[in-house]
Amino acid sequence: MPIKLGYVNLHRPPYFLGAGSVEAPNPGATVQLVRDIAASAGCTVVSVRLPPLRLRQALSNAVVDAMLMDAGDSDLIRYALPQSHEGELDAKRAIPMYTVVFVRAGDGIPSDTDPNSYFINHRLGMNNGATLAEQLRKQGAKVDDGAQDGARNLEKLVRGRIDGYAATMVSPTQMDAFVGATFGKQLVRLGTPLRVHHFWLAFNRRYYEDNLSEVEAMWAWIGVHGHKRFVDLVEQYQRLPR
Repeated sequence: MPIKLGYVNLHRPPYFLGAGSVEAPNPGATVQLVRDIAASAGCTVVSVRLPPLRLRQALSNAVVDAMLMDAGDSDLIRYALPQSHEGELDAKRAIPMYTVVFVRAGDGIPSDTDPNSYFINHRLGMNNGATLAEQLRKQGAKVDDGAQDGARNLEKLVRGRIDGYAATMVSPTQMDAFVGATFGKQLVRLGTPLRVHHFWLAFNRRYYEDNLSEVEAMWAWIGVHGHKRFVDLVEQYQRLPR
């Protein structure tokens, strides 16, 4: 069966390219990764672009078959996700990701500052629709997730409207060259990540039950090849003209 893949209808290079419902000719590293995952099990992908806050509902209601998500154990009730023998989310069949924080160099914040503590009293910018935003609010962080993408958040940071910008990426140093080339020495990255976590390829339960062997094969491929392939794709997309 083809996989109806749900992903954001926003332009967030290098992960998602183009805005709106129509897919870009080069759709982005994340979309290409899922295509590669599907191909490993002999499946093809049909893309469905949606606003970020509608994606999980669309997966629950089988409007889409799959999405790459930052899942928690509570998601095991609603979606089909790879599990360990203990019934927990299986990080060995997921993509490791890093949420790092950029701050103004002029603020003199030590590189080893724990961002989880620092942003209890300082304003942290995040992309609109980021699932981590609500989790951080519950922990007491001051989160501003009004901007759509990294470029707008970095501008807000330079202008002093936020005190840091949290970006999730496939490796901690991924944005360093871009930030340095764009903002010079105005911004620096904290050495301690805000979070190290994983993205899982989640399916709606109906698709999983109808295509169990294919889905299990995809999860197994992610465990062996997923992270390296994602790093390679991100590097390829970063070399495309902006």
